[in-house]
Amino acid sequence: MGAVLKLTLRPYQAEAIDALYQYWADGRGSDPLIVAPTGAGKSLILAKLVQDALSYPRTRVLMLTHVKELIQQNAEELVGILPGVDLGFYSASLGQKRLDRQVTFAGIQSIWERAPDIVPPPDLVIIDEAHLVPKNTTTRYGKFLDDLRQCNPDVKIVGLTATPYRLDSGYLHKGKGAIFDGIAYDIPVGMLMDQGYLAPLVSKGAAAKIDLTNVGKRDGEFIESQLASAASDPELVRETVAEIVKFGQDRKSWLVFASGVGHAEMIKEEMAAHGVEAEVVTGADNKTDRDRKIDDFKATRLRCLINIGVLTAGFNHPATDLVAMVRATASAGLYVQMAGRGTRKAEGKTDCLLLDFGDNVARHGFIDAVRVRDKTQGKAQGDAPAKECPECQTMVPTGLRYCPCGYKFPDPEPNHGSKAYNGAVLSSQVVAEWVDVDDVTYTRHKKQGKPDSVKVTYHCGLKTTNEWLCPDHGGYAASRYKARMAALEATAKTTDDALVEAPLSWTVPTRIKIKPRVDDPRFDEIVQLDYSEGRKPKPPGQDLSWDDDWKADEWKEIPF
Repeated sequence: MGAVLKLTLRPYQAEAIDALYQYWADGRGSDPLIVAPTGAGKSLILAKLVQDALSYPRTRVLMLTHVKELIQQNAEELVGILPGVDLGFYSASLGQKRLDRQVTFAGIQSIWERAPDIVPPPDLVIIDEAHLVPKNTTTRYGKFLDDLRQCNPDVKIVGLTATPYRLDSGYLHKGKGAIFDGIAYDIPVGMLMDQGYLAPLVSKGAAAKIDLTNVGKRDGEFIESQLASAASDPELVRETVAEIVKFGQDRKSWLVFASGVGHAEMIKEEMAAHGVEAEVVTGADNKTDRDRKIDDFKATRLRCLINIGVLTAGFNHPATDLVAMVRATASAGLYVQMAGRGTRKAEGKTDCLLLDFGDNVARHGFIDAVRVRDKTQGKAQGDAPAKECPECQTMVPTGLRYCPCGYKFPDPEPNHGSKAYNGAVLSSQVVAEWVDVDDVTYTRHKKQGKPDSVKVTYHCGLKTTNEWLCPDHGGYAASRYKARMAALEATAKTTDDALVEAPLSWTVPTRIKIKPRVDDPRFDEIVQLDYSEGRKPKPPGQDLSWDDDWKADEWKEIPF
């Protein structure tokens, strides 16, 4: 490589490298992940890893991925950072198959049967877009890596990804068949936005849903044909595009994720009706057409680019300042990848508008606090999925629309609505608000394997918010109830006694402060209760309206 270049790393990039080396030094494993959000400067992390590895004589590095464009892109970025690096390709699609260089960029489709031919075998394998690696040792990745370990038992494997999980198998480093054995470092996307390294995401719109009763799931994801059909209602498309145009007036580069090819063409036609030039990119496009459309988009000759799942991982256009998810996805990884297309910084860009028509934020959580099911901790095979009735707390099969008590469960979640999600997309954007309490009800809550508790439901206009008080649980849960007893003027020491006492004499807050839960924005959590004018229910048999004579004299405001 000639003279050793000193690479200037951002603090978190240096921390990621140090954490990787510490992971190995501590003996935690040999094949970890580095989680690097889109725009975190992954290429500099890769370059530093390569530079450090090549500082040892005769070290061989293999850079592995699955897409020709990513192979080229990563190689060009490495050469730009480390000029003179001894680099070659092993990729049929690139027309080159060389195994005699210190650093080899390879496509898994070309090299998966050639591990014994790499002499000497690689000491370090870096897998880009590691979330695309199946958790199955019989796949090409699994077979190739097993063969490499036969050739060099000391080989180390590092995966880089923005999303360390898969829809079909959960976390990449957990469970049977996992190729990776841990996470060495996770760069928080919220921190990168707070520190100005990434453009923040903002949202506008109002929640409005459509019925997806006839849209099912296969292998955990919405069935493509049914999803596309549900999304392609002409009136829905008109309303959706009208909202994109309305909120995108002052934005230059709109990236739209559609639900199918026909749906994308409908969006394109409706965009034209609004005077907005748009193009559609699909997996069936030939390279010339796709490159022309993408080049026009990047050169701002084209304002709107509509795609069907092809412009996620690896697509890089920092100026994208509007991302419209006109589709639903059950994949947390795809959700983050779509949103990540708008988080890169660019000159003149202050933020990216995320228009979520698929209820994806509510389904998966905030971008910096995504909920991922750990499938290694799932229920035993054969257990039927269940849900709890909010009226009687009976556990019933998920598919039931009505509980035996008569309660009707909400309709299935939709593909997308004609109005975009209106709310926070980052946990730091969550704002708490005070709401007045009209009434409070108390019911018994049962949970398998746990003592009963008191479910407290606050009725605030048309909105209800719940909390659970647990006199019988012991530990922290019981201590929270004990801390509240003075404000409630409660004497009950057990759940049974509390359920008798509460509706008769417990003090009721005049208002509560609530905010969406970080782990599940569909529900609220209580952060504060205001007992400054604490009210008490009237004795049984009397009018249930509130009376000033029953106000508490003492001002009390209880932080949750």
